Amino acid sequence: MKVLFVNPPTYEGKGTFNRPIRFPTFTYATPVMHPPLLLAYAASYVRSRGHEISFIDAEADSLTVAAFLEKAGAIKPDCAVFETSTPSFSNDVRVAEETRRATGCKTVFVGPHVSALPAESMRGNSLDAVILAEYELSLAGYLEKGGPGTPGVCYRGEDGEPVVNPPREYLQDLDILPFPARDLLPNDKYFDPILKNPFTFVLAGRGCPYRCTFCNWPQVLSGRRYRLRSPQKVVDELQHLEEKYGFRSFLFNDDTFTAVKSHAMAICDEMMRRGIKLPWGCYSRADNTDVELLKKLREAGCFILKVGVESGDQGILDNVHKNVRVEKVAEGVSLMKKMGFHVHGTFVFGLPGETPATITKTIGFARRVCPTTVQFSTAVPYPGAELHSYLKGKGYLKTEDWNEYMPMHPIFEYPELSAEQISGAVKRAYRGYYFRPTYFMVGLKQLFTEPRTVLSNVKKLAKMSV
Repeated sequence: MKVLFVNPPTYEGKGTFNRPIRFPTFTYATPVMHPPLLLAYAASYVRSRGHEISFIDAEADSLTVAAFLEKAGAIKPDCAVFETSTPSFSNDVRVAEETRRATGCKTVFVGPHVSALPAESMRGNSLDAVILAEYELSLAGYLEKGGPGTPGVCYRGEDGEPVVNPPREYLQDLDILPFPARDLLPNDKYFDPILKNPFTFVLAGRGCPYRCTFCNWPQVLSGRRYRLRSPQKVVDELQHLEEKYGFRSFLFNDDTFTAVKSHAMAICDEMMRRGIKLPWGCYSRADNTDVELLKKLREAGCFILKVGVESGDQGILDNVHKNVRVEKVAEGVSLMKKMGFHVHGTFVFGLPGETPATITKTIGFARRVCPTTVQFSTAVPYPGAELHSYLKGKGYLKTEDWNEYMPMHPIFEYPELSAEQISGAVKRAYRGYYFRPTYFMVGLKQLFTEPRTVLSNVKKLAKMSV
C-alpha cells in the first residue's frame, strides 16, 4: 500500500502546534518544534513490511491546510495516518476529512487521545480506524489484514459503528524495530530553546515504572513498565545520527532515562567506547543523588537534565503518587548543579490539594532550589489519566471541550481555588523566579553560554506580562 504519515497542519491562526510531546499545545511564548518520533518509528516499521511510505510534517514545514492537501493529492495515498492529541483533535479531524475528499484514501488516527477514547473518537466523523497505545505492529496489522481480529485496533463495523478490539500486548523486544524514518523528516527544523539545535529525540526504552497520576503517556500510550532497548542498538542509532545527519544535540525522550541505573550506565559506557561526541540531555528524577550515575552521565556528554519537581508541597506530591520527598529534591537539584549540569526544573500548578498557600510554597521552593531554567505550567487532566477521573468524579472539571485542554489554560477549579487563580500562579511564578537579584548572575552567564535560552526566557517573561 501507499501510506502517508502526517503531522497535520493547523487551521486556526494561533501559531504552531506541537503534538509529539507530553503536554501538546500551541507555542504560547517562544518558538519550539519537536520531531514526531513515534510516528517516524511507525513509518519505518511499515516501510520494513514492504509498503511505500511518504511523510509530511506540516507543522515543521509551516504548511497551510491548502498546501498540505496539494502535497497529499500529488502522493495519492491508499491510507493516511495522522498523529493527533487531545487539544488538536477537532482540528485534526477536519484535516483528515478534507484529505479523504481530496485523495479518496482511508484515514487512521494514532496517539494518546484516541488510545484513551477509541470509540468516541470515531463518532461524528468518517475516520476508518484508530490504533491504540504503542502502534507500530497494530498499524501494520490493520494495513495488511484489516480491522477484524487485529489487536490494538478500533475500526468501523458493517453498521458503521466503532468496534474496539482487545489491546495488543506491549512489545518486549524493542530491538526488532528499525530506526525511525528520519530520512523523511525536515530534521533541520526541529529545535528547542534549551538544547543545541537542530536536535532530535532518541528513545532508549519505552514506558515508565513510576505512577504519577497526572502523567498521560504511561497510562494510555507506553505502559507502566520500562521496556529497554539494548545499549548496543541505542548507540548504533547514535552513531548513525553522527554519520548521516547534522544534529547538534539529542534528547533521550524516555519518561525517566535514569530509572534503571545499570542500563543508563551501560549506554554511557558504550557511547564513550565508540567516541560519540554529540552533546545530549535526558529526563531524570529530581531526587537523583546517585553520584556514580550522575558522574557517568557527564562523562558521556550529558549537559542537561530535565527534572519534574511539580510542587514544593509534600502533601501534593503524595496525592499524585510522585513518590519523592521535598527535601530530597532540593538535595538532588543542588548536586546536579554542582556536577555541572544545566538543570531544567518543571513545576505544575493545580494538582489535587492545591491552595493559594501551596502555590506560594511552590514558588518559594523553586526560588530556593534554583534550577538553571524552569517551566511553570498548569495541570492538564487528559482523558485516560487518573487525574481526569479524579476531577470529573469530584465535579471539578469545567468542560470536556478538548480544544481547551492545554497547559496554560486550566479547565478545572477547586472549591477554594479558581481556574483564574491557577493560571495566575504561572505568571506570578515566572516573574518571581527570573526578576530577582540572585538570578542575575545565572542569566548573565547564560547570555554568553546559552544565548537562545536567555532569549527564550525574555520572550516568555514578556508574554507573561501581558
